[in-house]
Amino acid sequence: MSPIQSMSQTSQQSARPPAPKERLTGTSVLLSLFLTLILIILGERGLYDLNRLFNPHYQDCNQANFLITRGDSCPAEQFAFQNVLLHSYVSFPLFVIFLILMLYLRHHRLNTWQKALFRVSGVVSIFFGLQFIAEAIIFLLKFHYLVGIYVTLVLAAIMVAALVIYLERRAAKKRSAAQVKR
Repeated sequence: MSPIQSMSQTSQQSARPPAPKERLTGTSVLLSLFLTLILIILGERGLYDLNRLFNPHYQDCNQANFLITRGDSCPAEQFAFQNVLLHSYVSFPLFVIFLILMLYLRHHRLNTWQKALFRVSGVVSIFFGLQFIAEAIIFLLKFHYLVGIYVTLVLAAIMVAALVIYLERRAAKKRSAAQVKR
């Protein structure tokens, strides 16, 4: 800005109207929800089959609660541990891949269909990530109670802190956008 230009001229030159946002159609949103549901069901079925095929204690326990409570016929702790371990082989890499992809694509301009698929993959990977965390916590609370309590409380504190940070950043963006409009 040169000293001769007034402040109003520079603000008019730099304040370009924002590009119109491309919005998803109602049909796209509905189909995205349907795709999300299909991918979650597919993933659940895949995790079930993974457990059935590769868990060495599956035949002994056969996932029936009455067999687990009978005693020695089923090594319940080993079965549950193998179940959590096998689910982590799928859930954790899926979650990490999505996070890396999200960080990479965060500053790229995406088309609406890319945004829709990105959101679907995000919901699915977050679902499986949270499911893995829940399974691990249930395992710890059932078989290692004291450790489970501490892990649960630490994870709850981390999640609440992350949620507070996210909400405050979002509110700050809205406040700054409102001040720019004035």
